[in-house]
Amino acid sequence: MRKSPLQRLRTSLLSQYVLIIVTALVFIPVLIPASFAASWAVNQMLIMSGQENYQLPYGSAYELEQMWHQQAKALDGASSKEINAKLTALKREFPDASLFWVDGDGLTQLQLPEQPVLPEKWSTGNTIAFMKAGINADPYTIVALIGGHEEIGQGFMVFELPRSYLTPQGRPSDTRFYGLFTALIFGVFILLSYLFFRDIRQRLLRLEAAMTRVGDNGLPAPTAEGRPDEIGRLEQAFNHMVEQLEEGRRREREEEDLRKNLIANLSHDLRTPLTVLGSHLYSIEKEPLSAQGRQSLSLMQTKLGDLDHLIDHLLSYNLLTSGRYALSLERQDVHRIVRESAAAWYPVWEKAQMDIDIDLPEEPLKWAVDTQGFRRVLDNLFQNIVRHAGSGKYVGIHAISWKGRTALVITDHGPGLHADSNAKGAGLGLAIIDLLLQEMELQLDTESSAGGTRFIIYPITNKFKAHDYDEPHIT
Repeated sequence: MRKSPLQRLRTSLLSQYVLIIVTALVFIPVLIPASFAASWAVNQMLIMSGQENYQLPYGSAYELEQMWHQQAKALDGASSKEINAKLTALKREFPDASLFWVDGDGLTQLQLPEQPVLPEKWSTGNTIAFMKAGINADPYTIVALIGGHEEIGQGFMVFELPRSYLTPQGRPSDTRFYGLFTALIFGVFILLSYLFFRDIRQRLLRLEAAMTRVGDNGLPAPTAEGRPDEIGRLEQAFNHMVEQLEEGRRREREEEDLRKNLIANLSHDLRTPLTVLGSHLYSIEKEPLSAQGRQSLSLMQTKLGDLDHLIDHLLSYNLLTSGRYALSLERQDVHRIVRESAAAWYPVWEKAQMDIDIDLPEEPLKWAVDTQGFRRVLDNLFQNIVRHAGSGKYVGIHAISWKGRTALVITDHGPGLHADSNAKGAGLGLAIIDLLLQEMELQLDTESSAGGTRFIIYPITNKFKAHDYDEPHIT
């Protein structure tokens, strides 16, 4: 159902946060006058209760300036000793002030207290810069010429006092509640913003956890759906995606089961007519036939054998992909298994007039393999050479060092895997080889070109255990 604009506004995170900001802005014009009124009311109550204190410890700024100029004028013609004595007496009267004077030659004299930043010798520039820096600065600074003359012939003396002593002591500020209420406004706004974004963060973290947590079926688990805002709609979309994945996984399992059952049933159903055809071809072979008839009979027997191998591959592939191909891994001498399998294929290779090059070390090469499974891998590779690489008239079996491991390499001089071949099938043979080697934690690398193909078998380095493999040293 389509939501109205008002409903979409009420369920929007953006509109909710804008509402928080607008509320804070609306209250500012109300709270600022209220803070000033509260400050004024409290100050009046303090004044009426007699708790206000307007004492200025050293008088006002005007009074201090008049006093300092009078003291400087009274020192007209005084000696350095007399000026020092006078400043010392004034320091006792104004203990929080800093006093010093400079003589007519620009030399800094008595300092009460010592001020390391003052220059020992004052130039005109230093004097002007000092006076400019003291304007409206803290401390409050008064400079008076000794003797009261317009000339600086007798020097000048300086009075510095922190401006806090010129503020009425004990009097509450008229704006202290203004700052309190302003801080309260920002505090409430920050608190509401924190609660708002904390809720968003918790919901996003819950959604993230649902995305990364995988159930027994290998898929994420649905998450609880919250309010119907943007995050809520994202949670709904995620749950819908999980439902679609579960439905797709279910259909995939059904299709996989259907495919496996179809392959198994077809394989078994084809065995019977193939057996009958084989027996009739055998009977026909005993009959007198022409040369062309015997050639046709031989072709039919070859294709019948190919079909039988294809059915066998289908059954094996079906068992491997469904995890029902039983393997028993034991530490075996791979060289011995290879020699035995090669011996069984030796007559086939000789009949095909192939150059046989087998060079394996006498030292055993022990891997954790299933004997029948590894023989099946070798038979498929040898058969692949005879059917697709027979034109190369070569088969080689060697042990080499490959990627830091001892590897078994089977080589042919055929046209390569990518060349066209009349005997080329669906590629189930190599797929079965990969699945079998994977179950035995072995890897198959293939190098193929127009000059031949190399099949390299070696243990998977990131899975092999030292006690499972005994390998000879290959240089």
